[in-house]
Amino acid sequence: MVQAALGALFVFLGQAGTSVQGAYDVLVSMGVITYFVPYLFLFAAVIRLQREPAGPGVMRIPGGRPAAIAVGCVGLATTIATIALSLLPPPDEPNKVLAVVKIVGLAGALLGAGVLVYGMGRLRLARA
Repeated sequence: MVQAALGALFVFLGQAGTSVQGAYDVLVSMGVITYFVPYLFLFAAVIRLQREPAGPGVMRIPGGRPAAIAVGCVGLATTIATIALSLLPPPDEPNKVLAVVKIVGLAGALLGAGVLVYGMGRLRLARA
C-alpha cells in the first residue's frame, strides 16, 4: 500500500506543469539516475580495493592494478556522464527549469527514501 501510494505521488508530481510525454521523460530520467547511482559506488570500490592485498582464491581483473584502475575510471566517467545527460530535459520541453527541478527532486526523494529504509534497518539490527 505504501509503495502504491508513493508511486502515485511520484506520477502526480512528475505530471505537474507538463504534458504526458514530459511527465514520462521526467520519470524515465529519475529512474535512470537512481538506477545508476549504485554503479558509482561499484566503480569507486573497484578503484579503492586495488590498494588491498588479494586473498587466497581471489581472482583479480586481468592486467593487474593499472588495468583495474583504468576500467574503474572509465566506468565511473561513463556513469557520471549518463547521470549528467539524464538531467538534460528534452528539446521540446516548454519549461526546462521545472523539468530539471522535478528530475533532481524526485530522484533525491527516491534516494532519500532508500537511505531512510537502510537507516531503519541498521537501527533495528543495532537494537537486536
